[in-house]
Amino acid sequence: MTEFQTGLPSVRQIQRFIKEATLVQIKLVTNELLTGRVRWQDQHCICLHDDTDSPITIWYHAIAYIKPETGGGGSRAVASLNSDTLNIFE
Repeated sequence: MTEFQTGLPSVRQIQRFIKEATLVQIKLVTNELLTGRVRWQDQHCICLHDDTDSPITIWYHAIAYIKPETGGGGSRAVASLNSDTLNIFE
């Protein structure tokens, strides 16, 4: 069994979303957009509670991205792809 690696930045960010009960958007690779609050995560899945407080278990491989609903995350959170260059807005 794979050990849950709490030292990874991605795991710490999701733990912060859980602790602060941050409203997040999760975009799936199927292009579906889910909104809710993350309740838990393990090494394979994340659990999102939607606005009706219904739990949705999502496998990590189905996720394209996770972001705060308010678009927060710091000045390095927004990136734009122009031509073939990646620009980070400071």
